[in-house]
Amino acid sequence: MYRMRKHESSRGRVLQPGRRYARRLRRRLGVGIYALSLGLCTAASQAHHSVRANFEMQRPTEIEGTVTTVSIRNPHSQYTLDVEGLDGTAVEWLVEWSDRNALIRRQVAIDRIKVGDRIKITVWPSKLLENVGYFVQAEFPDGSIFRDCGFAEFRQAVVNSTEFSCEEARGR
Repeated sequence: MYRMRKHESSRGRVLQPGRRYARRLRRRLGVGIYALSLGLCTAASQAHHSVRANFEMQRPTEIEGTVTTVSIRNPHSQYTLDVEGLDGTAVEWLVEWSDRNALIRRQVAIDRIKVGDRIKITVWPSKLLENVGYFVQAEFPDGSIFRDCGFAEFRQAVVNSTEFSCEEARGR
């Protein structure tokens, strides 16, 4: 049986100490670049889905208008509203929200807001885009409030094995 010598490559060549070092360095460098690129991709993905990274949570803004489209879906739900601008012309707002699956798990009445409804919506405005916001709550003309109680309350109910209830999620 043939055994490789201590300083021999897998191809049978005897490697000199400097070449062994260069080979190890290239391998480590390759692994390091791979790990760095994987980390950057993960960070970018998390930032894309992060409400805190994309919206001004300390600056809630109220917009009032007519709902023109409703799209409750994965990975993001969206509403568009025609809001009257300062000059009297209609300005289209895009309002993002959580995904359909999460809203259903949190017992949100996802069909409560319909095309044609005239509502006042509180949003967290986008840090980068004009006329884009993240849904906080809606107020209907009759004064009823509709909102999502959020993931933290839902998770706490699951952890404590208690019933999750959010009256505002039903829009009553």
